[in-house]
Amino acid sequence: PFDPINLGPMINTMYGEYWPSITADNQTLVFTRLQPSRSIFSLGARMDENFYISSRKDGKWDFAWSLGAPINTERNEGAQSLSADGHFMYFTACNRPGGKGSCDIYVSSRLSGKWSSPDDLMPPLNSKAWEAQPSIAPDGVTLYFSSNRPGGFGQMDLWKSIRGNNGKWSVPTNLGEGVNTKGNEMSPHIHKDNQTLYFSSDGRIGMGGFDLYISRLQPDSSWSEPMNLGYPINTWSDEIGMVVPAAGKTAYYSSA
Repeated sequence: PFDPINLGPMINTMYGEYWPSITADNQTLVFTRLQPSRSIFSLGARMDENFYISSRKDGKWDFAWSLGAPINTERNEGAQSLSADGHFMYFTACNRPGGKGSCDIYVSSRLSGKWSSPDDLMPPLNSKAWEAQPSIAPDGVTLYFSSNRPGGFGQMDLWKSIRGNNGKWSVPTNLGEGVNTKGNEMSPHIHKDNQTLYFSSDGRIGMGGFDLYISRLQPDSSWSEPMNLGYPINTWSDEIGMVVPAAGKTAYYSSA
């Protein structure tokens, strides 16, 4: 038994905060915020997704600030995944010049405290379809993500791709119908044990719209039957984007 704890006004606002990610040392939190665009080029009340970052001080999260350029732009960025060492961030960006589909997966590296200009992961990982919500495995070479590309079992499915020694990503493989349904599977998070997968789905009989599930990698490389995480994590509303730091004693997730 437990009571979910709201992270409070240093993180949460009147706008939407979701897709949390956290470094292995539990000291840096990055998340997506949806708020009105401040661009001088926007017309009307356009909403814009951007990254915000917070550091833990004296056991509490400090005031979150915008990650800024070159990561944040006037277009939407979100659903990020930090590498175990915090030096790389994989994330979703939509409608960028040179993009392969409506939304692609990009990567940026952190050098001397600054994030580099992001690189598109390119085909065959990115395609003309929608690729988003990446989760980089602790090995640093396996990337899980959600996509509506052809060959799936439903609308949005979970896929994975492996980066070879040449730096190129393999043709993505579907995680299979044990995990994927005719509905939507979203927000995969592979735990630091490289065997436990958390994700959100609306394709199973659950408690609300999107519920959070857990599945574990089996010796034959298949995934166990997903288990609903239950109340009070899941509610009648939508729950997405669960991440569990290495120690496995705390989880961060988003709820509507």
